[in-house]
Amino acid sequence: MSVGFAAWSGLAYHAISPERALTADELLSLEIDVQMLWTYCRHVQRAVEEGRDPVMSERFGWRFLRGTHSRLTTARAQETAQHCLMRQAAVTTSGLPERLAQAQAALREAELMRDRGSA
Repeated sequence: MSVGFAAWSGLAYHAISPERALTADELLSLEIDVQMLWTYCRHVQRAVEEGRDPVMSERFGWRFLRGTHSRLTTARAQETAQHCLMRQAAVTTSGLPERLAQAQAALREAELMRDRGSA
């Protein structure tokens, strides 16, 4: 059907059977999601490393990251094997699951500290 390679910085994909292979839009959508989330997690990590509490809007806080982590690491009922393998390869090589967990923990802790301070 196809041959693909994944690295944290990109995907390479060759469709042997184009009618059964993933589309360019499907590949690009996943790659953009992975790159965006990796950068977002890096932003949170930098704040922590600089000794600041990361501040994000509630809409994109730890609950957002929890949902994102689930969407990227859990197969869907209607997901094809092609989609599953593509997602697993991109997510695994990027190290994104660990980054998401760390950013989620940092944002959750910062929220708890803010809540304690305003109580």
